Amino acid sequence: MENKSLKKYFVALTKDSVIYGLGNVVLKLLAIVTAPILTRIFVPAEYGILSLIASIISFLSLFLMFGMDTSLFLRVNEYKNEKKAVVSSGFWFLVGWGVFLTGICILFSRSIANAAFHSPTTAIFFTLAFITAFFTLLTNYVKTVYRLEFKAKTFAITTAIGAVLITALSIGLIFPWGVFGYFFGTLLGTVLTFFLSIYLIREDFQFSWKWSHAKDMVLVGSMLVPASLSYFVFDLSDRFFVNHYWSLTELGLYAMAINVTSILPFFSMTLSRAWLPMIFNLHSEEKDVFDEFVPRVFVYYLAFFMVLAVGISFFGLEILKILTVAKYYPAAKAVAPLALAMVFAATMQITSVGIYLTKKTKLIAVCSGLAAIINTICNFLLIPRFGMMGAAWATALSYFFLTGAYLWYSQRLVYIKIDWLKVVKIVLLGLIVVVLAPMTWQFSFGVNLVIKIIEAIIFLAMLLVFGIIEPSEINSIKKLFIGGFNKKHQTNEEEDVEAENSPILD
Repeated sequence: MENKSLKKYFVALTKDSVIYGLGNVVLKLLAIVTAPILTRIFVPAEYGILSLIASIISFLSLFLMFGMDTSLFLRVNEYKNEKKAVVSSGFWFLVGWGVFLTGICILFSRSIANAAFHSPTTAIFFTLAFITAFFTLLTNYVKTVYRLEFKAKTFAITTAIGAVLITALSIGLIFPWGVFGYFFGTLLGTVLTFFLSIYLIREDFQFSWKWSHAKDMVLVGSMLVPASLSYFVFDLSDRFFVNHYWSLTELGLYAMAINVTSILPFFSMTLSRAWLPMIFNLHSEEKDVFDEFVPRVFVYYLAFFMVLAVGISFFGLEILKILTVAKYYPAAKAVAPLALAMVFAATMQITSVGIYLTKKTKLIAVCSGLAAIINTICNFLLIPRFGMMGAAWATALSYFFLTGAYLWYSQRLVYIKIDWLKVVKIVLLGLIVVVLAPMTWQFSFGVNLVIKIIEAIIFLAMLLVFGIIEPSEINSIKKLFIGGFNKKHQTNEEEDVEAENSPILD
């Protein structure tokens, strides 16, 4: 295997991830900009309402999508000559299914509102949110078609435009109509985004469908619903526990802590859209590259996310002071365990590789089901006593178990030669720093800030001291990106020399 082979795939993975992430960058920036607005308009209890409704909509979305996005990938690959018929069959099934299920939910919106908030007057919020979920479902299906056709730029553009529309309308209508305006504006923005998305992909749709395609897609998709339900339990059910055992105010603070740590799943999501297609291709066509590439990515990936988690944990309060007002500052105490949870969640992209490569997807359901049980038990034990802190640590423990379970099975299906010593060092170092560092923040805000900066520098230095990341690797990564994104300024001879001197490409 030539040294520069790995370089090509490192650069390709980075480029694809960046392109897919551009739309989400806009979404994330808008979330940062709007956070100060929302937290100044809404009290934590109102913010808790938004969070709990979002959780219920996420639950509904599991049934709305019905695994059809994954089914679409499999069916199109099997029937490439009938691509338009496959895409259209799945789309029209989702339209009919979505209208039916959304209609049922709207019919019982008052009962749902009464059960969630003991206030049937909030039913209108649920109604608007249910309709929004329906159009979001169709938009996401269309975006799956973009990915099938490798239209990463179109994916990014529509995501960015949609983010701007939804944010502008939801925030703009808050001022005259309050919480109602937020949900109504979100609905309008989502509908406009859907019509834009479907217009850009109109050539791939037709007004007829084949029952055989739709039936097979539904059968495949239905197998993924149980796993999705398990994910919902340990990813969102804690909000219901917090609301039940504590209050909407505590829930609002917990939701804000989740928002602070959302930068980690943002990066994880951008990678996931490029990761699996590349890994499938490497495993089937370039196994020698696969055997070298995946272990390297795992170490760098874990180290990168742990650095992000430590940074967010250290400066969570400062972030809240910038983005929110004083009534939201208590959310800072839940940031550290949630950041660790997001690290473990991010690694699942890699720890589950063997399961997906061998198509043993039933193991996904088994592992996620066990994680859901563990999370439920932890919620019962921790949330009544510790509130949002208990919810945060329950989430961290659940994701740690889940990524560990995926890795356990994946290694037995497709063995990957992982540098376990580095992995253990990264995890232990991150845990120790995140847990112990806050004990030193016992002074004024300014003094604590200086201490945090010093501790952050020490943490980065420890990555080098313990041999987790070597100085030569840092230089290689810099050269890697410079060479990958500025090839027109570099000759082939220079690239070959760079590859030979690059330890991450050996």
